[in-house]
Amino acid sequence: MKQTLRIRTVTRVVCENRLSTTGGWLPHVMRCIDDTLTGWLSHEVLSAACEAGASEHTLEYILWNTAPVWKETVKAAVRGGYMHVLRWMIERDDGRGPWRADFDFVLGLAATHGHLDVVKWLFERGIDVNALGETRTGYIEKCWLYRHSTADALALAAEHGNFEVVKWIYGARTDTCIRDSRPMSQAIANGHLAIVQWLHSVKAEDCAAGAIDEAAENGHLEVLQWLNSNHLFTCTTTTMDGAAENGHLEVVKWLHQVHHECCFSTDLNGAVDNGNLALAKWLYEHIRCDHTDPFMCLDTTTAASRGHLDMLKWTDEHFPGSLSSDDMDAAASNGHMNVMTWLHENRREGCSDLAVYGAARNGHLEALKLLHTHYPTTFGPAAMDGAAGHGHLEIVRWLHENRPEGCTHLTVNRAASKGHLDILLFLLEHRTERFPSRAMRDVQEIQVLCHFNSDIQASRRPNRATSYQLKMLQTLFEQRPAFVRYCLRRLARGACSRGNIALLDWVNQFGIELKSTEPIRDAVRRGDVKMLQWFFDNGFEITDPDLLEVAVEDDRLEVVRWLSEHGYPVNSLELVKIAGKYMNVPTMRWLVEYGPPLDLSTATILVLENHRIEIAWWVGEKDWGQLVIEALLRNDRDVVWWILVHAQFQVESAQRCIRDAIQRSPKDIQQWFEESMSKVDACRWCLSTSIKRQNEEAGETSSKRRRER
Repeated sequence: MKQTLRIRTVTRVVCENRLSTTGGWLPHVMRCIDDTLTGWLSHEVLSAACEAGASEHTLEYILWNTAPVWKETVKAAVRGGYMHVLRWMIERDDGRGPWRADFDFVLGLAATHGHLDVVKWLFERGIDVNALGETRTGYIEKCWLYRHSTADALALAAEHGNFEVVKWIYGARTDTCIRDSRPMSQAIANGHLAIVQWLHSVKAEDCAAGAIDEAAENGHLEVLQWLNSNHLFTCTTTTMDGAAENGHLEVVKWLHQVHHECCFSTDLNGAVDNGNLALAKWLYEHIRCDHTDPFMCLDTTTAASRGHLDMLKWTDEHFPGSLSSDDMDAAASNGHMNVMTWLHENRREGCSDLAVYGAARNGHLEALKLLHTHYPTTFGPAAMDGAAGHGHLEIVRWLHENRPEGCTHLTVNRAASKGHLDILLFLLEHRTERFPSRAMRDVQEIQVLCHFNSDIQASRRPNRATSYQLKMLQTLFEQRPAFVRYCLRRLARGACSRGNIALLDWVNQFGIELKSTEPIRDAVRRGDVKMLQWFFDNGFEITDPDLLEVAVEDDRLEVVRWLSEHGYPVNSLELVKIAGKYMNVPTMRWLVEYGPPLDLSTATILVLENHRIEIAWWVGEKDWGQLVIEALLRNDRDVVWWILVHAQFQVESAQRCIRDAIQRSPKDIQQWFEESMSKVDACRWCLSTSIKRQNEEAGETSSKRRRER
């Protein structure tokens, strides 16, 4: 690719507007800026560019600097609906474009997003509408790819209201589309009346009761009324329940008027859960309710958790046995002070310790204060544990200053493991809980050297400790060295496992020493390139000999790329075999493209055993011939067809070997060659011997019959 094509749009704009006085663009400067800005590109960048419809020049540049995951990239292009992006992908002649399998199920994706031009294009490339029958004899590229996806695509288009796509797919339909009832059901469930009416006119199809239930649940009254007027409506108790639970009052009223047999008092629960007071009142007035029925105790916990005070008051008035201590627990956990105040003043159920824990865990200080005043016996050490684990310093401080229960050894553990530095420092300074010796030994792979000296303040490290923090840590370390070491180790390990670079920088100013390579291996397994780069930049040795193999096994393509640039050469075909074994296709493709040349043994495994046919692009002409011969022996027609169509056999000896292999093949394979390859100009050379022999046999048969007559 020419260097000029690698100049990015942003760089070009800056240079055009800011460097014009120099009398030129300074392309060498632009390239330097470009390389600095782009650096390490994730495959997600290419996907985002495809979805946004970037220019081909931009896409080429990104592809040059990334390792694509083509299945995700194709999906992004289809979501965006940009035809020039799709053409750019498939018209590549360097073997780096998407494979056939990367287009699996994207027809439905195009239908979902309403991209009719993409749907048509996929049909043209993926389906031969004249060869969809089971009796077809010729092999047509990709004709199977969307064969069983057309019905899915039609249903998805109907579900999302893409009328033009529905009509077009139905016009190009297969038998599976005709038999499938899902499009009608999906259109009904999602309220697309025009599609419902059109499908009914062309198919005269009934609809499933489940679709009607979903339409009621989603509040599509107009659709329900049309179905009823056309004698397609079936009502069940689920129909009313769904409408009530989702607050569709007009649907409920209509159902009660037209199909009152499916209305029951249990529908009240749905209205109460969602705080729909108007609906609850209407149901109460119009549907039979036995106030003495013990089953009429409504569940008000959801209403309390959502802060629906008016609903709680109404329920208390009409179904007083429904409220319980669970309501206060739920309200406190979500900080609904008005609900808590009303429950305290008007009900006697109180609350449990779950109210305190939930309020602390979710950071609701005012709720804790109310509980502290009126329900002090519900507090326990778990409250501070929950607050510390979820990063609520204000709650931790208030509990420390106002409650005597303290915390457990889990409090510091949770704060450190989840990277809540401010809380950890507060606990270190103010809490004195003891830790079991087992807990103190459970972090061994990372050590913090605890170098609390004044040089730290003078350093240029990012996220350096304040003078107050340093003084406090140094004092605590003199008093409780094992405890401080343990807490900082937990902090460092939690930062490593979560990829928290800023927190690691803070801890590293006191000195971090790895006692094992497990943190590095963990970063490899997680695919955390930034974490690996941090280890590398801070002088930690990355030397485990099997790291590349670990990354390949776990399909961590970005890590494989990073390792290949940091002392781990991709020089073994065993890595390709591992990727193929674990079906890690993106990693396998990258290793094939940038690793050592494929040998015949590896190519045979990938192409014939793992059925990654497009890998054959990367082998030489001699090996192409051997793969075709082996595929003929295995009756693998897909491989034979792909290689013969895409490869260019220039050497006569290779052509002769293939023709001889065809001659030795069973007659059904020879017949398949006649029917599939005769129309492919590039493959006629492999048919000559076969055709001649068959013509001779046909002539001999005709002569024999004439003699017999």
